[in-house]
Amino acid sequence: MARCTTKPSAVGTLTPPMPDRVTALEMLTGAGIDPDVVAGIMPHVDPAAIPVKVANRWFRQVWFKGVIGMAFPKSIYVQPSVMDHYRAGVDLDRWARLIVHELMHVEQWRRLGVTRHLAQYLGDYFRNRLRGHSHRDAYEAIRLEVEARDAARIAFGGSP
Repeated sequence: MARCTTKPSAVGTLTPPMPDRVTALEMLTGAGIDPDVVAGIMPHVDPAAIPVKVANRWFRQVWFKGVIGMAFPKSIYVQPSVMDHYRAGVDLDRWARLIVHELMHVEQWRRLGVTRHLAQYLGDYFRNRLRGHSHRDAYEAIRLEVEARDAARIAFGGSP
């Protein structure tokens, strides 16, 4: 069930409650991203069917520092500040880029399956760490992360 918040308006009345989730499609179209471009990049994902939810406090406590979003096979979780900025219309391109990145991870989960996805993701990370890379550099070099960053660049009209 979605948690709702109620905020006083400028004249002292209450505004309607705002759910702590939207669809990925809403976040993309809010920033002017063409859903057909996204469909061409990731055919196994329907952004209208992927909820973007605010991650609760206990879940965020296990995230590494600096993580603002995380994808699973059926949903995307974000820091509360991401949803707050999206609702306020602040940095819509930034949040849409994040959502494209996370949608590519949903695509990867579906394309590879849970076991292969985790094996490739964690295998790449630990191989990079064993080669002496810092945490950040090891993360940046994960092939699935590279693919997700490339997808975001393509969705915004760039090249991979």
